[in-house]
Amino acid sequence: MVDSIFFAPVAALMIGARIQALGLLVHDATHRVAFKTKWLNEFLGETLVAWPLFIVIEKGYRTWHFEHHRHLGTDHDPELDSYRSDSPYDKPVTWRRVWRYFVTDLLGLGLYDLFKFLKAIFPYKQPWRILGPLGMYAAFFALTFWLDALWVFYLWIWSIVAGFWAVFRIRTWTEHVGIEPRGKETSHRFSPGWDTHSPGWLGKFLFFPHNTFCHYEHHKFPQVPYYNLPALRKVEESRPVTPLGDLFPAT
Repeated sequence: MVDSIFFAPVAALMIGARIQALGLLVHDATHRVAFKTKWLNEFLGETLVAWPLFIVIEKGYRTWHFEHHRHLGTDHDPELDSYRSDSPYDKPVTWRRVWRYFVTDLLGLGLYDLFKFLKAIFPYKQPWRILGPLGMYAAFFALTFWLDALWVFYLWIWSIVAGFWAVFRIRTWTEHVGIEPRGKETSHRFSPGWDTHSPGWLGKFLFFPHNTFCHYEHHKFPQVPYYNLPALRKVEESRPVTPLGDLFPAT
């Protein structure tokens, strides 16, 4: 272990990238395709996948996310009323702008937008459900305190605030931001590499785990689980695939 605060941003980025990968499993559990057995999907998706991210699926994220699918790209899209409602997204999208926010998010300056996101997906109709994540975090804190390892608890929190939100925002830029409304096709269709022939392994690790770069296909066929999306892309050719580097102008 490197005992230096200067390595905290690197650690937060690496852990945050894995937290986002966990969050994408929350997404599949939300669509009820993480497990074939319904009760496993609901129970394990909620307790072992969503709660560590301080998310409640039932009556919370699921309600919000299904409204996003139903009203994609319209004035009723709940994304547009939550974390995409202010300055990071209300101006022309350029790569300079995207990377500037990536750096500031790594410093923890995206906390307000993270709070808006968590507020949007709160289970308002059944607020008692938030007791699940609260109890898990209380147990996590107590355990690390008892083991004299509170730094683990604080690093996890910091990795959500800084690392997770930094990579999450990059991913959201590449999903729907800057594209004209097209109904279910209001998504960028792109390759995770800088060109269509690049494997883009680093981009997949940091920003697009679990084939989340197939977001266009997901919105057209939301009941297809993430592991089948690349196969779907090979047979669904209604729009060409754009290299990641071509999504936005450089400046």
